[in-house]
Amino acid sequence: MKLFPKSVGPYPYLWMLIIFPQFFYNALHVDHLTNRMITVMAGIILIYVFRQMYWLDHSALLIHFQICLAALCVSSVIIDPSMMFYGLGFVFLFGYIERVRDLVLGIVSLTLVYIIVSAISDGSPIAFIRKYQFILFIIQAVIPIAVFLYERTRKLHHQLNQANEQIVSLVKEQERNRFARDLHDTLGHTLTMVILKCELATRLMDKESDQAKLELSEIEAITRTALRQTRELVTSIKYRSLQEELDDTKRFLQNKRISVSVDSPESWPQLGTKSETMLSLALREAVTNVARHSDAKRCTIKIMVQNQKFCLVVDDDGVGFEGDGSAGNGLHTMQERMMLIGGSVEFVKKEPGTTLRFQLPLKKRKVEAGTCES
Repeated sequence: MKLFPKSVGPYPYLWMLIIFPQFFYNALHVDHLTNRMITVMAGIILIYVFRQMYWLDHSALLIHFQICLAALCVSSVIIDPSMMFYGLGFVFLFGYIERVRDLVLGIVSLTLVYIIVSAISDGSPIAFIRKYQFILFIIQAVIPIAVFLYERTRKLHHQLNQANEQIVSLVKEQERNRFARDLHDTLGHTLTMVILKCELATRLMDKESDQAKLELSEIEAITRTALRQTRELVTSIKYRSLQEELDDTKRFLQNKRISVSVDSPESWPQLGTKSETMLSLALREAVTNVARHSDAKRCTIKIMVQNQKFCLVVDDDGVGFEGDGSAGNGLHTMQERMMLIGGSVEFVKKEPGTTLRFQLPLKKRKVEAGTCES
């Protein structure tokens, strides 16, 4: 049989060393044999109750606490009112009661014991108020209340954490269901059209080549649509921090032997998850173009804020790009990403190199001082 739960460690034995040796010493020095036997029996009852209170809860804990008070009451009447001191360890255990009603009944029982001991020992039920026992009474009344409130708060925090975990689990499950539904409703329908168009183009290839070419061009358009839908679906479930992207960008360009400098404030206005992810992906696309197509030796990345706009500037000294910047080398993809979050991208060709300026409108409360000039 286990004397005490393993989870409480050595503390029960420390309390036993504090409480019971002196208690039995006082009990064995009582003058009359009958009183001596009664107080020794009371001590044995206290040891049993002390052990049981580590295992009990609810009403059983209250009943055992009241038995403890009865034993202390008898001992205090026979020996001395100061014997109530030995209830100190029991009030700590009683504080783990779970119901307010039981806590109140326990405090009331403690008060009644002090009144009874005072009435029998001093002839007045309130005599203990004018003595040191009153301080001991206050301490023994406050301790279970404090333990009760602490345990109640701890349990509420635990329940809150469990509820938060359940909410996170439900959100993840809902997001998985949404993604599966979107995947079925968008890509499933689009890819079915691709299959039908391919079958039709195959049949028309030999007989009606012009019509077959038209079908193939429609297949290309549908495939591009499917690619865009895939990007939107993936982006909707994957968050990418802009700071993480800046760190990866610096390492990427250094590995490509391109000198890179990043000019960004220690903190910037908080962006939404989707906005930050889109900016990160646009930055990745821009840096990829610098590394693959520009033949640049230097690249500068700046983050600034001006006129209620968040600005991200990528500047290089490469060969630039041909045309007006509306297509090619991933530029069209960057435009689409910025349009999804209500932003814009500006391409500036210079000698030498290229400047890409991404701009995203901000709410007034998010704006900080800065400049968007490169």
